Amino acid sequence: MAARPLIESDLPQVADLYWNFMRDRKGPAPPAVRSVFQTLYFTNPWRDSSISSLVYEDRSGKIVGFLGVIARKMSLCGQPIRVAFGGNFVVSPEARKSLAGMRLLGTYMAGEQDLSATDSANDISRTLLEKLRFRTIMPLSIHWARPLRPSHYATHIMTKAKGPAVSAALKLAAKPFCSLLDGAATKLAGSPFHQTKSPLHGSELDLETLLQCLLEFRNGYSLWPEYDLQSLHWLVSFIEHRPSRGTLRKIAVRDGSQKIVGWYIYYVNPGGVGEVVQVGGDAKFTKDVLGHLFYDAWERGVIALHGVLDTRRMADFSDMNCFFTCRGGWAVAHSRKPEILEVLERGDAFLTRLDGEWCLNPGVD
Repeated sequence: MAARPLIESDLPQVADLYWNFMRDRKGPAPPAVRSVFQTLYFTNPWRDSSISSLVYEDRSGKIVGFLGVIARKMSLCGQPIRVAFGGNFVVSPEARKSLAGMRLLGTYMAGEQDLSATDSANDISRTLLEKLRFRTIMPLSIHWARPLRPSHYATHIMTKAKGPAVSAALKLAAKPFCSLLDGAATKLAGSPFHQTKSPLHGSELDLETLLQCLLEFRNGYSLWPEYDLQSLHWLVSFIEHRPSRGTLRKIAVRDGSQKIVGWYIYYVNPGGVGEVVQVGGDAKFTKDVLGHLFYDAWERGVIALHGVLDTRRMADFSDMNCFFTCRGGWAVAHSRKPEILEVLERGDAFLTRLDGEWCLNPGVD
């Protein structure tokens, strides 16, 4: 059997495959899962007939493998390139000894895109993809974390491996002590967790302004994503409806003259970790924009923030008491054009979580 393009009538089987073997749930997938997959793979604004999601059928015609593929438009030094992000890769257990997975990946890599990539590979998929000549892109694989309530965050980390019930009980028991310690940590002037209100002004970031920011602040990079209002509206609307991550907050940061010096987009998750989608702006104001973001999230009860680092600004993030890890998901890429990989590997791409697979996670519970 061979891999073939996904068609809409495949969605019930694909949704069940995802639900049962990626989400480890029983029974048929809820209608919401099918709806998200239909939106993701058939109504996204970058649809390209030559770059398709893929399924693999067994001899009876049953779908036993799936690889979701989303095309993205980007530019390399002003020249358009086509990028295909792969994700939601799943093969049913009975087909894992067959060639289903390898044929799905082989067909994906042989597509007409200039670059094949994912920005959230785990250790297992990274090892597999490297054997297929994908390369790990270190500048896009470094994640940052900034504790805002350090005691609550430490408790969160220590209980993460426990079951939901045990984790909730431990957090509840520790809450009074954590609140006391965190209150002191954020008020002491010499503490790295001290919070002060930023002198910059924040306001809701509308899509027209976001588009202008993306155009203006990509200067100095060789590779960047291409958006228009239609594609940006679809994308922001999609990621706003991921309730498992929290409430999406989009803020433009202005100086005293009301000039935009930066912006940020993140998920507000009171009592939990807020995932940062994008931080951007004038490099001279990076620490100021981060300070505004940290105070904003702290005011809303977030215990810590996580994001993907722009390695050009690593010193600023370090100065703002962030720490770094490669455990948040690997960025891996394959291209028949070595100049594209060279740009990525030297950190010369204006790419964030907004521009890849991470933000397109179905996220349906």
